[in-house]
Amino acid sequence: MTDTGTATSPLASLAKGVWWMLLLRGILAIIFGVIALLAPGAALVGIAIVYGAYAVVDGIAAIVHALQLRSTNPRWGWLLASGAVTALAGLAALVLPGFAGVFGGLFVLWTIVFWTVITGIMGLRSAAGAAAGRGRTLGIVAGVVSVVFGVILAIVLWLSPEATVLGLVWSVGIWAIIFGAMVVGAAISVRAGSKTA
Repeated sequence: MTDTGTATSPLASLAKGVWWMLLLRGILAIIFGVIALLAPGAALVGIAIVYGAYAVVDGIAAIVHALQLRSTNPRWGWLLASGAVTALAGLAALVLPGFAGVFGGLFVLWTIVFWTVITGIMGLRSAAGAAAGRGRTLGIVAGVVSVVFGVILAIVLWLSPEATVLGLVWSVGIWAIIFGAMVVGAAISVRAGSKTA
């Protein structure tokens, strides 16, 4: 049996060490969302490049974050898998549209759908294992939002493959800003928790 002091000490040091990774991921998502909203007329290939660059950086950040958690959190593998999926989706978005033209653009949109749903599910699983508190709640909400957004985007693409890029870009941009804001909130909450712990 461990006492309360020894149980919270590793958690406090962990929170001090990784809160900035969550903050970085949230800021990157917000930047991606703002770019998508401010440049809605950009070509689909341009959108793929912006998304791909974001996803690669976010995936790497998630992998680094997971590796930092591996000694203290038994569910670090979920975050690692999520980071790998995100980075691979980003690479696919960067490479394929240039070779496949319009079909590549649609592939990128479907990649975003699958990536959003998969990372949302993995995020839910990871958040479920986190310590109770505001950070856990925000993680669960972010996971649910990701899954719901992915399903909605899939329905739109299925019913109307010729849907305007403008509507899809704005949807992706709004989702990225909301998701990023929740991740930033979780990072601030984790940071505050580390101080009180």
